[in-house]
Amino acid sequence: MKAKILIIEDTESVRENIAEILEAENFESHTAENGEIGVEMARKIQPDLILCDIMMPGMDGYEVIRKLRENEITATTPFIFLTAKSAVENIREGMLLGADDYIPKPFTIEQLLDAVNTRLERIGAMKKKADETVKNLTNRIGLPFASELQDPMKAIVGFSELIATGYPNMEKQEIVDFVNMILKAGIKLRKTVSKTLVFYRLEALSNKADELNTLKESATQNVYEVVEQAAHSVAKEAKRESDLRLALVDASVRIPRDLMEMAISELVENAFKFSTRKTDVKLVATVDDNVYRLSIEDDGIGMSDEQILKAGAFVDYEQREDSESGLGLGLHNAKRVVELFDGTFKINSAPNQGTIIKISLPLV
Repeated sequence: MKAKILIIEDTESVRENIAEILEAENFESHTAENGEIGVEMARKIQPDLILCDIMMPGMDGYEVIRKLRENEITATTPFIFLTAKSAVENIREGMLLGADDYIPKPFTIEQLLDAVNTRLERIGAMKKKADETVKNLTNRIGLPFASELQDPMKAIVGFSELIATGYPNMEKQEIVDFVNMILKAGIKLRKTVSKTLVFYRLEALSNKADELNTLKESATQNVYEVVEQAAHSVAKEAKRESDLRLALVDASVRIPRDLMEMAISELVENAFKFSTRKTDVKLVATVDDNVYRLSIEDDGIGMSDEQILKAGAFVDYEQREDSESGLGLGLHNAKRVVELFDGTFKINSAPNQGTIIKISLPLV
């Protein structure tokens, strides 16, 4: 497909000469004799590149680029000024407005084509990189997320259809069993969606400095109570309350209570998920040097050095046959929270030797 280039130039001979040169090089050229027409044409044809004179009657080149950058359709269209003005302040003004390059008049055919080809090659490289990024995001996030939703959705739909079509001939206990299976699938689905929403909330928060700084003024009072309740709740759900060991101290940490509770719950859930029944999951807390330190230890399957290095969202970890699959969101979200709120997060682990997660957070 030919690249579309729009030429905005008030001098007819220059305008037509540039169009002729570009067409001879197999570009699709469009011309506009003033700024007003050029802006309208740019919105209409959405060119791959714009060449625009600066000194024009009425709307000059600076006003043209201002108008184009204000419109979402043309906001990122590559833009090259054609100008006899070479003073530093003029170049600086154009660049501040969003120009990509300058071609000083008079210019040769080689200079024109070199500037055009260079800019289009950069555009092509950027588009290729963007396409690769989208592809990687699809493979890394979209497909794993869809796969994680698929099993519980199948269970919910499948068991619901069985009840809807077969209930007249089903025993009461059989219906109850199917409903419980639907409930279990629904809970798993809710967890996956909830963790994904937290992931995107944290990613958004990392780019909102003002909001993050405001949240850093929040505090979790009675952190002993938060950690204890979160750990007991997860242990109860895992039916492993007797495996939980706590040695906690109280403190106030500089992190919102809901995020602190989420981080602890995710880490304790992982400790139970990747360890066997009748093995301990230990939480030990201390306070020193104005820092709250908490370690979460299990005797489970552990992680290799490579897995620790790759630890992040949407990472598929090798697991035991009887453990649930996951997206790695729990570990990632907990680590992200700790680091966003100026804490540290460390993983000590080895295959078949268990895992110790150590976090530290500043005190209020």
